Amino acid sequence: MFLFWDEGFPVALEKVREAGLEIETVHLPFDRCNDLWIDGDVGEKYAETMITAIAEIAKAEIPTVIFHISGSDNPPPFNELGVKRLSRILRACEDARINLALENLRRLDYLDYVYSRLESDYLKFCFDSGHANAFTRNIENFPWEKYGEKLICVHLHDNNGLFDQHLVPFTGNINWRLLAEDLKKVGYKGPLTSEAVFNNGSPEQEEEFVIAVKKALEEIDRYINL
Repeated sequence: MFLFWDEGFPVALEKVREAGLEIETVHLPFDRCNDLWIDGDVGEKYAETMITAIAEIAKAEIPTVIFHISGSDNPPPFNELGVKRLSRILRACEDARINLALENLRRLDYLDYVYSRLESDYLKFCFDSGHANAFTRNIENFPWEKYGEKLICVHLHDNNGLFDQHLVPFTGNINWRLLAEDLKKVGYKGPLTSEAVFNNGSPEQEEEFVIAVKKALEEIDRYINL
């Protein structure tokens, strides 16, 4: 499973560990991710927040953090200042021996810009199926040749192709058999992690949701292993 890093992270970490569950990744804060590219104190503060988070996650011995490098259709232009800040964030990951997995969002050109300027064995990629389906709308011809070698984790969820709905796989319009074939082609061997979201409901409904997600991931795994 994965957690989000925020002020409640220590409590969530304790509860998950008490339940005996393995934590695959931690998602770094993304609400102000565009600050990475903005000149001045706001960008510096954002970078320092990420470095602080990485230090706390390192103490928990979690191997990978997930990072958004842009938000919205029109983020601030990518620039060398942002790359310098990201280099500092990456250095913190390297020192802690933690992978920094960049996620596909609305603008793949930001990924291309960063990957062309930074190289590290710890600079990785997280594939988000919902973003590829609703944002870039290229899930059936995703440019795996660019990112496949860096792929270390996945966020699998469904939608209607128009909005990022975070639905259980097989309840939207994603072709999961085709996506499974793509994951197989790039040699992905990591966990199949869902980012489907349970909306407010009863404990019984939440249990049904968890069972549905598990069954969906098992079906995707079956496709991969055909």
